[in-house]
Amino acid sequence: MDAGVFFEGAFRFLFEEKKVQTFEDKLLLNGSRMLNIARFAEVCVIEGLLLMAVAMVCGATAFQAGPEVFVVFGAAAFFAPFFANFLFQDIRFERRKRLKESFLPDLLLEASVFCDETSLLNSIKRFSTQDFPLLQEDFSRAIREIGNGASIEEALLRMKELNKSKSFSRVIDLLLQGYKSGASMSKVFKETAEDLLESQSILRERQAVMLVTKYTLLLSSAIIVPAILGLIIGLVSGLNFEAMGSISLGLSPEERKALFTMAVLGTNIYVLEYATLSSFFLALQEGNKKQFWVYAALIVPVALGAFFIAQKLH
Repeated sequence: MDAGVFFEGAFRFLFEEKKVQTFEDKLLLNGSRMLNIARFAEVCVIEGLLLMAVAMVCGATAFQAGPEVFVVFGAAAFFAPFFANFLFQDIRFERRKRLKESFLPDLLLEASVFCDETSLLNSIKRFSTQDFPLLQEDFSRAIREIGNGASIEEALLRMKELNKSKSFSRVIDLLLQGYKSGASMSKVFKETAEDLLESQSILRERQAVMLVTKYTLLLSSAIIVPAILGLIIGLVSGLNFEAMGSISLGLSPEERKALFTMAVLGTNIYVLEYATLSSFFLALQEGNKKQFWVYAALIVPVALGAFFIAQKLH
């Protein structure tokens, strides 16, 4: 597809080759049907064209607007799959990486039992058959690469490069250290496993403590604060400014109405800003800033909806 080739070239022109390769590695580890940047561009173009057609038809049916509005509307719909697919693959990669890290202590404890008695190749084969979700896939891939002519060290370093995890890299380095030195690594494996378990325990305790804060911020930014502000705006808007005469700081009814209109606009901006900042802090709390877009896509519409619905309840 010519459009797919065009966007693939655009990606490679706009982004460094290293970043493109990093994204392709994420596609590989995610088991995505988009195995490389070329396939990613092709799928996004197809989805973008379909979404653009649907969006323009729906927009033409629902709104009476000039052609320039529909061009912008269609362009936004066309590029939406590029952003959404990239975000989805990145978030999925991060979640799979954290799941892998949770199984690393078990892997090391098992390695501490049998790694000194067998070769590293046999250890890798054993890892590839054990019930370690996702880790099993990585070691199976390493076995295939070794079967295709790669050395053990090259296969493990490739695994380390793909996963982009400090904990995973630490485990791979230990395996390579034992392979190169030929020394007994049982004690080191066991101590490292205990260290990782302790780190994960501390992290879980921290997450438990932050859980209340997280849901408090989520509820307040999406429902509570917008609803309260909406109720206040609704109550004030029900006042008859003309019947109030010239009281209230000496302003005329027209001036008070204009002031109220500006206050409503400012409140709308505040609700949007509060929801956006809350999304950012929630993502920051999880240690993955790209989660911001997920939270924003959820919180901002709900917050605005709660704000406008509350205005009608007076």
